[in-house]
Amino acid sequence: MSSLISLKPSNNNFDTYLDDINSGLLLIPEFQRDFVWELENVLNLLYSIKKNYPIGSFLFWTPETEFRIAKQVGPYFIKESVFDAFEKRQRKYILDGYQRMSALFGVLSNPEKIKNFEFNEKAFNSTFNIYYNLENEVFEVFGRNLELCSVPAYTLLDYESFLTYSEKIQREYTPEISKKYTDRLKKIVTTFSRYQMPVIEIAGGTLDEAIDIFTLLNKEGKPITPDWILSAKTYTDNFRLGHKIDITLDKIEKYNFVDKKPREVAVRDLVFRSIQSSFGDLYLDNKKTDIISLSKNPNFQSQIEITVKSIELVAKFLFEELLIVDNKLLPANIQFIFLVEFFNHIPEPNNEQIKKLKQWFWITTYSNYFTIFSPSKRKTAFQHFQKFIKNVELNPVYSDRTEQPFVVPALSDKVNLGSVRSKAHILFMLNYSNNFQPVNTEHIEDYKVLKLFAETKFSSDLGESANMVVCLNKTTDNVFIQSGKKTNDLSFMLALENKGRYSEYFITDEMRDEYSKSNIERVLELRKKLIINKEHTFAEKLGLDYLGYTQLSEVSY
Repeated sequence: MSSLISLKPSNNNFDTYLDDINSGLLLIPEFQRDFVWELENVLNLLYSIKKNYPIGSFLFWTPETEFRIAKQVGPYFIKESVFDAFEKRQRKYILDGYQRMSALFGVLSNPEKIKNFEFNEKAFNSTFNIYYNLENEVFEVFGRNLELCSVPAYTLLDYESFLTYSEKIQREYTPEISKKYTDRLKKIVTTFSRYQMPVIEIAGGTLDEAIDIFTLLNKEGKPITPDWILSAKTYTDNFRLGHKIDITLDKIEKYNFVDKKPREVAVRDLVFRSIQSSFGDLYLDNKKTDIISLSKNPNFQSQIEITVKSIELVAKFLFEELLIVDNKLLPANIQFIFLVEFFNHIPEPNNEQIKKLKQWFWITTYSNYFTIFSPSKRKTAFQHFQKFIKNVELNPVYSDRTEQPFVVPALSDKVNLGSVRSKAHILFMLNYSNNFQPVNTEHIEDYKVLKLFAETKFSSDLGESANMVVCLNKTTDNVFIQSGKKTNDLSFMLALENKGRYSEYFITDEMRDEYSKSNIERVLELRKKLIINKEHTFAEKLGLDYLGYTQLSEVSY
């Protein structure tokens, strides 16, 4: 570590740091991740300050070298007329605490007094336009029928606004009520104006050294994310890994590979693991794929450019070829990572290669392949898969016991998206309903799991899928519309006038005969047997040992 590095702890009030941001003395480095906090996070932060709870320390850094700065802080954008001046002056960067500081700057700054930033009203109203209700003593969101006793949050640090609202309250309310409100306003203003922010300031050193210090200081706290560290360590004026990941996430969203809420990071983590594994070794090999090793790779940027394109191709392949029309249907995240490795080398596979990839997917899904293998065997399977890519091994599926077929575990009565086996079953029914044909991205919105009999209760030994219909949500699919209305009950498919139809949903004329006699349990029993038979045949063609349901022995073939 450089002998020139110094660390200095300090405490100051909010207005000191917010003024520093407004004047360009405290800046956001461009390699920082984007602002991802939701309104709930901001409200919780304000509540913590009101209660005088600690909100964590901040880490500021004055480096030896300079970095480009981000133009946006909260709902404000640095004006072009002052941006160059901000860039050229001695910089102090926010290294840790960016989300909290952005929230505070956005909420507690009076928009009319921000001179060096352009105001984005839409962004302000969505997350930062918060009021304090003096009657209920809670923070509330702009637009919810605000009472006169609600004051903008920036009043808590703006003395002129405080005086203005105090006078307004005295004019509008009786002396008794106005005293209550003004006393409460003084109390909350005092709390915020006196609240001390603990800061550790680093002076000198390189980015690597600053990150090392941050990691050591945060051993007991919430660790910095690996993609942030790698993004920071590989940042240049023309390249920011975090930005590449953001663009990639935007592109694969159309294939429903998307984190449903900003605070969820499952898909982002999957993208990062795919990048981490794109340099020849599976991310599980910690010695070869740690952040430091990757950041020193001379081909880092060029490989990332290849990998982010492959990630989009994989999302498209899974969607169109295997009907994984929602990322929650992906049986195992590691399957995605393997496929990224394939498309890194073969971005335009031929029909035979696509066939082998689909076969590999179904085998690894039905056998729960990546759960039964230990981490070391997963790494071996990855190396075997790489040989397949190079055509050294024609079979992409690695097996440590070549004489024994993989076994399909029994399907439980309760089918849900938390089980790999359940996902295999749902994907089988979904693909079967489409005759295992590819779909066009533009012609499908979603998948639906509906009921043959929406209200019918049936015996537990039949299993949920006996009454389950999994199908594509095509706008032209009359499965969803009957007599001009949407329906969740698909029993109409069993009507005698529909003879010969809907076989793709495991419906037969024998079932229609039983349905005409009101033998609902028999209909479901026949359907269960048919589904098991079809899935059994499918598994056998894959070379798998199929166990099916727990009660498979009762089923005749």
